[in-house]
Amino acid sequence: MKKSILSLLAIAALLINSVSLIAQEKGDKKDPAKAMVTQFMKQLEKAELKDEETAKIKEMFAKVATDVSAKRKASGITAEILKKRTDASKAAKDGGKKGKEIQTAAEAAMGLTANQTKVFKDTEEMLGKVRVEIGKLLTPEQLAKLPDQAQNAFKEKAGKGKKNK
Repeated sequence: MKKSILSLLAIAALLINSVSLIAQEKGDKKDPAKAMVTQFMKQLEKAELKDEETAKIKEMFAKVATDVSAKRKASGITAEILKKRTDASKAAKDGGKKGKEIQTAAEAAMGLTANQTKVFKDTEEMLGKVRVEIGKLLTPEQLAKLPDQAQNAFKEKAGKGKKNK
């Protein structure tokens, strides 16, 4: 009888441990910084990066993504808020709006406080700067393989940065 109880307890412990590991794996998938890196690297797939380029770019972007994620989390900018931004941006584009109009609609949909707005703009600037640095690592041939929107993300911010200096 004792052996059966001990066996049941051992099996229960293994099941609890397994469920815990599965939950941790799901938690990793929901890590905003990792998600940002994954999404960013998908944008670069067509550039046909070499393994060492991929590793260096992942490392550069991951450092910034981790910092961005932490700052946004600390200020209360949630995934739901960011989804509102994405949905509003898409709706504005579908409605024929362009540029600043899309940005204004997206920002309004987020409903951020003044502090959150500052954090959001600061973190977007951080992401823009790292994109420019990564863009400098790419050859003209690699850049040419990317969609226009991705190319602009690497170049556009560089021009804005020069104006501010």
